[in-house]
Amino acid sequence: MGHSNRARVERVIPVLALLTLLHYVGTFGWSFMSGGRQLTTMSSRQGSEFNSQPALEASIDSDPSTPRTASSGLAFGSLALAGAAIAATRARRARRGELSKALVAAADGSSWGSMDSKASSSLVSSETLPYVKLVRGADEAKVYLLGACVTSYKTNGTEWLAVRPDAKFDGSKPISGGLPHCFPQFGPGEIQQHGFARNLNWHLLEEPSEAGVCVLELRDSEETRSMWPHNFRCEYRVELADGQLNTSLKVENTSGSDFTFNAALHSYYSVSDINTCKITGDFKGATKLDKTENPPKMCKGEADTIEISKFTEEIYKEILPGKVVLADPAKGELEIVSGGGWRDVVIWNPYGDEGMGADKFVCVESAEIAQVRVVPKGVWEGTMNLVPKAK
Repeated sequence: MGHSNRARVERVIPVLALLTLLHYVGTFGWSFMSGGRQLTTMSSRQGSEFNSQPALEASIDSDPSTPRTASSGLAFGSLALAGAAIAATRARRARRGELSKALVAAADGSSWGSMDSKASSSLVSSETLPYVKLVRGADEAKVYLLGACVTSYKTNGTEWLAVRPDAKFDGSKPISGGLPHCFPQFGPGEIQQHGFARNLNWHLLEEPSEAGVCVLELRDSEETRSMWPHNFRCEYRVELADGQLNTSLKVENTSGSDFTFNAALHSYYSVSDINTCKITGDFKGATKLDKTENPPKMCKGEADTIEISKFTEEIYKEILPGKVVLADPAKGELEIVSGGGWRDVVIWNPYGDEGMGADKFVCVESAEIAQVRVVPKGVWEGTMNLVPKAK
């Protein structure tokens, strides 16, 4: 080999070595920074920002746009970023493989996200319908992906929600019990009874669903647009907090024009005996629609305390935000605290219907009966928290 060729090789070898070193430095640095970014993202999203994307999209595709510090010069920064890009691609592919199996791989009682000693969120898919189990100390809740329906809330073994004995858990119909959603329609109307939200599977947002929190999403689809021709996004957040269950429903208009809707949580609450429970709220003097009359009768609420002794279907308008208390002498009290867009309360019980188990539940529904208009990119939100006080 000639002198000139040896000189060329001697000049090339250090360059190749430097490129190799920078590649591994970039790979290690990116992996370290990615881990930090992931933890930061999960922490910031634990509050469930409404414009957060689905877990698969947010975790896999949201690379940071701000470049890292490149104090060693343009060439070093470019090479480091090139190495980082390679590492990022590999990491994204691995993460995509893991998350695409999340609804099955994180099943059967296993948990994800950052856990503390008191609270956890786990996906269970061993049954016909998958659900998320929330646990905090001795309290627990169960949230089905079908209809985003909370079917159980227990504190120290006491159940506060009711599921009717005629309820189906095979996906053939909405779940009759718990906290079903009525959206975008309450009651009968132009589309199916109580709308379609309770009939459809919602998407689990994995990252914010941790430490006793479950966040579910429903977006418009070809199926929904065939019934209700609008683009929308719903997000439902359920948090098993200390001593209470917190819920938030958000509806975003993602279309280019206004739309209107009404909604409710068709809430079923467990009672030991319907004949002994009392429901207290700001009912006296409120505008009341008694739907058991034919035709339905508009009148005023007669008292702040309601007792059930017959078939009951009553709407009390614009008494929320506020609190309704369900008192059961055998169990204790349950405070139903509603805010945001929930303005009306519906009381329903099919008194005497043994097939529905009418003697063991009462529906005290947080609702918005009037049509709500939402402008493009606008957001409506209703909150409902359950605060039990067991005997």
